[in-house]
Amino acid sequence: MRTLLKRRCRWLPPKSLLLSGFTLLCTAFTEAVPSGIPFYIAEVQQQLSGKVTGTDGEPLMGVTVQNMTTKAGAITNFDGKFSIQASEGDILEFSMMGYHSKSVTIQNVDTTVGITLEEGVMELEETIVTALAIKREERSLGYAVSQVDGEEVQKVRIPNVVNALAGKVAGLSITSSAGGPTGSSRVVIRGNTTITGSNQPLYVIDGVPMDNSNYGQVSSSQYGDGYDMGDAISAINPDDIDKISVLKGPSAAALYGSRAANGVILITTKKGDQQKELGIELNSTITFEKQLTRYDDHQHLYGQGRNQTLPQDETQARSSLFSNFGPRLDPNLMMTYYDGVERPYALVKDNISNFFRTGITYSNNVALSSYSDKASFRLAVLDMKNEDIIPESDFRRNSFTFNGSANLGEKLKVSGRAFYLKEKVNNRPGLADDPSNIGNNFIGLANNVDQALFKDYYKDEDGTYVNWGGGQYRLNPYWVINEMENTTRKDRFMGMIQANYTINDWLSIQGRIATDITYIDFRKFAPRTTPGSLVGRLNLNDQAYYTTEADVLLSFEKQFTPDFNFSAKLGGSLSRISNKRDSWEFLNMTVTDVVSPNSFADKSIVSTHYRKKNNSAYLLLNAGYKRFLYLDATIRQDASSTLPEDNNTYYYPSLSGSFVFTEALNWKNDILSFGKIRASAAEVANDTDPYQLDLYYQLNPLSFNGTSVGGIAGTTLPNPDLKPTRTRSFETGLELKFLKNRIGLDLTYYNQRSRDQINRVPIPISSGFTYQMINAGVVTNEGVEIVLSTKPVVNKNFQWTLNMNMAFNENKVESLAEGVPFLSMADARWMGVSVVAMPEAPYGAILGYGYQRDPQGNIILNSNTLMPVISEERQVIGQGVFKWTGGLYSAFTYKNITLTTNLDIKLGGDIFAMSNLFSDIRGLSKKTLEGREEWIRAQEEGRGMTEEEMEAAGISGGYVPQGVVQTGVDEQGNPVYEQNTRAVNPSEYWSGIYSDGNGIAVPYIYDASYVKMRELTLSYSLPSTLVSRWGLSAVSVALISRNPFIIYKNVPNIDPDSNYNNSNGQGLEYGSLPSRRSMGFNFKIKF
Repeated sequence: MRTLLKRRCRWLPPKSLLLSGFTLLCTAFTEAVPSGIPFYIAEVQQQLSGKVTGTDGEPLMGVTVQNMTTKAGAITNFDGKFSIQASEGDILEFSMMGYHSKSVTIQNVDTTVGITLEEGVMELEETIVTALAIKREERSLGYAVSQVDGEEVQKVRIPNVVNALAGKVAGLSITSSAGGPTGSSRVVIRGNTTITGSNQPLYVIDGVPMDNSNYGQVSSSQYGDGYDMGDAISAINPDDIDKISVLKGPSAAALYGSRAANGVILITTKKGDQQKELGIELNSTITFEKQLTRYDDHQHLYGQGRNQTLPQDETQARSSLFSNFGPRLDPNLMMTYYDGVERPYALVKDNISNFFRTGITYSNNVALSSYSDKASFRLAVLDMKNEDIIPESDFRRNSFTFNGSANLGEKLKVSGRAFYLKEKVNNRPGLADDPSNIGNNFIGLANNVDQALFKDYYKDEDGTYVNWGGGQYRLNPYWVINEMENTTRKDRFMGMIQANYTINDWLSIQGRIATDITYIDFRKFAPRTTPGSLVGRLNLNDQAYYTTEADVLLSFEKQFTPDFNFSAKLGGSLSRISNKRDSWEFLNMTVTDVVSPNSFADKSIVSTHYRKKNNSAYLLLNAGYKRFLYLDATIRQDASSTLPEDNNTYYYPSLSGSFVFTEALNWKNDILSFGKIRASAAEVANDTDPYQLDLYYQLNPLSFNGTSVGGIAGTTLPNPDLKPTRTRSFETGLELKFLKNRIGLDLTYYNQRSRDQINRVPIPISSGFTYQMINAGVVTNEGVEIVLSTKPVVNKNFQWTLNMNMAFNENKVESLAEGVPFLSMADARWMGVSVVAMPEAPYGAILGYGYQRDPQGNIILNSNTLMPVISEERQVIGQGVFKWTGGLYSAFTYKNITLTTNLDIKLGGDIFAMSNLFSDIRGLSKKTLEGREEWIRAQEEGRGMTEEEMEAAGISGGYVPQGVVQTGVDEQGNPVYEQNTRAVNPSEYWSGIYSDGNGIAVPYIYDASYVKMRELTLSYSLPSTLVSRWGLSAVSVALISRNPFIIYKNVPNIDPDSNYNNSNGQGLEYGSLPSRRSMGFNFKIKF
C-alpha cells in the first residue's frame, strides 16, 4: 500500500503551479519584510492603565479596549479598570453593547486614562461572510444567513468540529452516527431535497469549495455492516476557525452552483492580522469520556435459562447464553456455566457497562501570528489524541496550518494557505449487523453471566477461537478487541494561492487556484478460526481523492452618489474531481504469525475510478439606496460532465432584496432600534454521479484459471437523457431589534420544490437489469425559522446573554415516477422495515407491518398461539426525519467568571430500535416480566398434569396478550371477537415475535424526540491588570463538558441519535454503542 504522501503524488495537475505560487509568496514575503518575519515591536510599548465609567459615574465591566495601532486588546474588570500595552500616539477604541463607541489618541502613557461611555443604540453593523467569501453588512442581505463565531466551536473540544454547531443555527440539523469519535456527521439545512443523492451542504474554506467525501459507512441494505470511516470536514482544526457562516437558502448559495443545492457552510480561517508584534497562543484541553446512555430498561429479577428453567449442563449454558427466561435469580443457587464451572446464579450489576473504560482526549494547539504593513502570517500546529471508551480503540491526529499574505506594491496582494493532516485510527467499532459490533454482541447477554469472565475465555492454548455461544454473527467481544484489528491511516493536503490586483479605485480582479488531496489506507484483519472467516481474512482498501479548484473574479464597486452605490462581480470557475479506490481481499492464511498479503494463498481485487468535471460562469449585481433599500441579482451557468451533452449546460438565477423600514421611515426610537423586511427567490440545479449515462466494463474481482474475467458492470440500466434536478425556492423574513439592540427577533418563512429527481427505480428483471436511472419525482420543503437574541441583564458586575432558535420544516415527497409506489432509502435488518420515499408521505417515512384490528380498533390475536395477527400490507408507522429543531444558548458573566450552556432540541422524529426488540426477544426488558411469576406458579401447581387437566382444575397463569380472538361469525358472515383472557408461556411468546422479513414493528417505533445539554462550560479569565504584569495578553481556565446529560428522551436504553449510518434513510438503530459524555479542563494563554 502507498503510505507516504510523497510517494503517492503521481497525479497532481496543480502541483507545479502551487509550488510556484508558494515560492512566489515566500519570495514576496521576504522582500516585503527585509528584516525577516515581523517578530518585532516597532516601538517600546509601555503599560497603560485606565478606568471606564458610564455617565452616572458607575464603572463598566466588559468594555472591549482595542489598540487600533498594534491590535492589542483588553477587557475592563468589574471595577471598570483595564491595562494594555501602548505607546504615545496609539489610538484606543472603547466599545460595549448598549453604549456608543469612543476612540482616543494616547498623549501620555504615564497617566491614567479616564473614559466615559454614553448609552445609546449601537450603530455597529455586523459584517457577514457571504458567497464567494464576500463580506457584507447584515442589513443589505435579502436572505437568511447565520454566523457563528469561531470561539463558539472552540469552547468544548470534539474531534469533528461541525458537531459543535448542533443547536446553534436555526434550520440546521446535525446527526452523529454511532461510529464514535472518529465517525462522520450528517448535516442537513432546511430539509432533504433529493431522494437518492446527497443532501449534505457544500463546505467552503476561505472561498474554496472543499471535498467532504464520506470515506465509507454501513450500507443501507438489510444486512448492512461495516464501519463509519469518517468524513472530510472532521479534519478541520477548530482553532483555525474565525467565523462560520451558514447559507441556508438557494438565494444565498446560488453562486456556488450545483454543489450548493443543499446550502453552504462557509468557514473563514484566522489570519495573521490580529497582532502586530509576534503573537503566541497556547490552547490545551484534556477531557474524560464516559457512557452517556445506559441500559435503563433491563429487568434484574430473572436470569439465564428457557421456559423458566435453569441450564443443566455446560452445553445448555452455552446455547442459552442470550436467553433470560430462567427462574428467579438467587445467589444461593449454584449453576453450571458455559465453561463447566459452577458459580452462583446471581445478578451482575452494570454488567455491559463494565466492559467500557473511561476514555480520554488530549488536544494541544500552538499558534504563532504576526503582521506588518507589507506582510502577515499565522502558523498553527494541532496534536490531538483520543482513547475511546471501547478498549483498544484510539486515534492520533496532527495538523499543520499556514496562512500568509504579502503586499507586492500598492496594487498587488498575494496570499496563500496550506494545510496538512496526518491521522491514524486503531480499531474503529463495527456497526449494525457487523459480527464485530460489540453493541450488538452484548444485546441480551444473560444478566447473571459476568462479561468480564470472557477476558480469559475467548481462545484456547493454541490460539483457536472458543465458541462462547454467539455463533458467527455475534463474536466474543474480547476476541474482537484483542485478536481482530482494523487500522486507518489518512494523509491530507489542502493548498491555495490567491492574487488580488487593484486596477483602480472601483475595479479589481482576483485569481485563485486550490487543491485538496487525501489518501486513506484501511486494513482489516480476522485471524484463522474466526467464525465467518475460518481460514483467515485480510482486507485492504486504498482510497485517493484529488480535487482541483480554480476561479477568477472581476469586481466593480462604485459609489455614484452619496445615496446610491452599485457593484458587479463577474466570475468563472472550474472544478476537477478524480477519486480512486482499490480494494483487495486475501483469504486462506498459510503463515499465521505474520499479517501480510504474502501470508495468504488467495486474493481478489476491485478497482474503481471516479472522475467529474464542472465549468462555471456567474454574475452578481448589487445596488443600494440610502442604506435602507438593497437589491441583489445573480445568474450562474454550469456545465457538468456527468450529464448528457444536450442537458449538461444549465442556468439558474436568483433575486433578493431588503428594505430597512426604520431607516427609510425614521421609525427608530428607544423601543424599536432596527427593522428590516427581506425577500428572495431562486432556482438551483444539481447534477448526478459519473457513469450514469452509458454502460461500462469492469473486471470481476475473482479470476478464472488465473485470468481476470470482465463484463458489463452493475445492475442499473443507464439513461442517456438525464437532466439536472432543479430546486425552486422562495423566502421572506422580518428582522427586528428592540431596546437599543438588547432584544433581536428574526422570523423567516420559506418553501422549496425540487423536481426532476434523479432516481434509481426498479424495472423488470427480464431487461437484464434490476434498476434504471430516470428523472421523476418531486420533493418539497416548507418551514418557519425563529431566532430570538436577548441581553436580559447588563450592569456593572453581571451580564446575561440568552439566545433561542427554533425551526419547523415539513419535508414531503409529492410524487414519484408513474407506477412506482415507493423508493427504499434503507432497509432494516429485521421485521421487514424500510425507510422510504413515498408519494404524499413525509420524507423518510418508516414503512413496516402493524396489527390487524377489529372494527372497534382492538388488536386481533391468533386463536391458537395468541400472537398478534400481522397486517396484510406494510404501512407508514413513523418518520425518520425530525420536524422541529432548535437550541437555547445562555451565557452568564459575573465579573471574570462565565457560565455558558447550550441545549440541542429535536422533536417529531421516530426511530426503529432493534436493540430494544432483541431485549424483548431475549427476556431482558422489563416488559417481559409480566406473567412470569404466574406461569411458574401454575407449572408448579400442575406438575405432572396435562394442559387439559390443568384447565379443568382451573390452574392457569402466565402472560395474557392484550387483544381479541375470533370465536365465530355472525349471521352475515362477519367475524365475532371476544376479549382474550387466556395466558401463554412468556418465554415462548417473546421469543416468537420477530423474523427477518416480517413481524409487527409498531411496538419498536419510538418517538426519537430529545432535549440534550450539548455544552456546559465554566470559565475564569484572569484580570488583565494581572496578566499584563507577566507580559501576557490573556489567560483563562475552564471546566468544560460535552453531552453532560439528556434532559428529555422517550426511547429507553439507547441514544435517540443512534442511526448507524448517515444516509438519507434515517430512523434505523441496531446494536448501537453507548454515546459518550465528556468532562474536562481547558487552559488558554495568549502572549
